[in-house]
Amino acid sequence: MVYANVFIAVCALLQVLLTYHFFAIPVNFDNNAYLAFVLLATYLQYNVQRGYYIVNHTSSTSPRSQWVLKHKKIMGYSIGVSLVILLFLCNKLSMLSIGIMVGAEIVSTLYYLQPFNLRRHGYIKPFLISAVWVISCGLVPLIENQLLTTHSVWFLASQFVFISVLCMLFDIKDNDKDYLSGVNTYANRFGVNATKIICALLVIIGFTCFYVFKSDANSLIASVILRLLLVATILYTDDKRHAFYYYLWVDGLLIIQTILFFIF
Repeated sequence: MVYANVFIAVCALLQVLLTYHFFAIPVNFDNNAYLAFVLLATYLQYNVQRGYYIVNHTSSTSPRSQWVLKHKKIMGYSIGVSLVILLFLCNKLSMLSIGIMVGAEIVSTLYYLQPFNLRRHGYIKPFLISAVWVISCGLVPLIENQLLTTHSVWFLASQFVFISVLCMLFDIKDNDKDYLSGVNTYANRFGVNATKIICALLVIIGFTCFYVFKSDANSLIASVILRLLLVATILYTDDKRHAFYYYLWVDGLLIIQTILFFIF
């Protein structure tokens, strides 16, 4: 699930469900179609990105790269099927949402595609990734259901900050690799401890944005638990942790977030 990018696709699906939950968006046929759209689009984008990386780094000996090379035929078929289904699912979206999603997909592709390689801009990288996620999992569902207001923007802001923190933690994982690749990130430019302080400040900002959006007791309890888990993750994170710690736990906080708010 991790190496095939199924797990991260499920994380995206749960993020859309969180938006549905907060704004009481009915899970009808059209909205179910969008759930499938985000699931398959995330799966497609992450696998194409991974495949592109491996083609251009054939000497990579990481377990993930070796797994992808071993299963490249199956993944190729799954990518093709996903693309065909996505084209049909586009019929369920408005032209505005299609335009927004196409723009997000273009940015996602330029993130790794040479000669653009937006990834090399390490200082904006976490926020770029976060913006694509928030647009796909939050903004478009609100637009499709005519729920985008000045108040709902606070929800989008809290999600943007939350996902940005997760992305910055991944920069700690890639600290040495980014440095050797000439990519300046907060982690390798200012140090891991400074990056953790920045993350902690962002946690406070994210909680504040969420409080403005929704301040009932149950939501605040879930939000506080989530931020405590996030702070504990920030403190525990370093570049010596196994890759699965990042792929399963750090990314998994996206799933935990949705579960917490559904429970409370």
